[in-house]
Amino acid sequence: MRTRLAVAGLLAVGVLLMVNPLYLPVPVGEPNPAYTHTVQPVEDGSPVAGVDAPDEGVDTADGVVDYADLDPEARAAFDRARDAEGGFGVEDPASRVDSLSYPTDPSLGDGLLVVAYEGERYEFWTRTVEREPGAVVAQRVAVQPVAFLVGFFAVVAAAALGLRGRSGAGPE
Repeated sequence: MRTRLAVAGLLAVGVLLMVNPLYLPVPVGEPNPAYTHTVQPVEDGSPVAGVDAPDEGVDTADGVVDYADLDPEARAAFDRARDAEGGFGVEDPASRVDSLSYPTDPSLGDGLLVVAYEGERYEFWTRTVEREPGAVVAQRVAVQPVAFLVGFFAVVAAAALGLRGRSGAGPE
């Protein structure tokens, strides 16, 4: 009887630990937003490759914006992002550029500008990236894999104990 209870207990604990991705990670606090700025040359496969300079009277959000037409803070952010490998990010909302938008899903004119600079065209991306709190990252990296492995070994132990009990090698 004890063997059956042990097998059932190990099996229940093992299965619960193995399905931990269904209930872990437990959200701890609010996500930390970061505001990113990246600049890259417009290439053939780019989503803005066919965008041209706007006609007279057309909103510049639909076309190429000249570098000189950018607000001074936006120009500084453009220069900094162009000079930095992979762009740069800020965490403080007050550090964002007021004239730029920071959507989570940028589109042309809203988080994505095509900027003409020194004869070249560049994609200027600004976006909000939601980052998970450190405790959630730790759960994903350490707790989930360890819990899964412990659960797997518990199921293997339950199977071994159950087979041992069936063969009559152990006490019931």
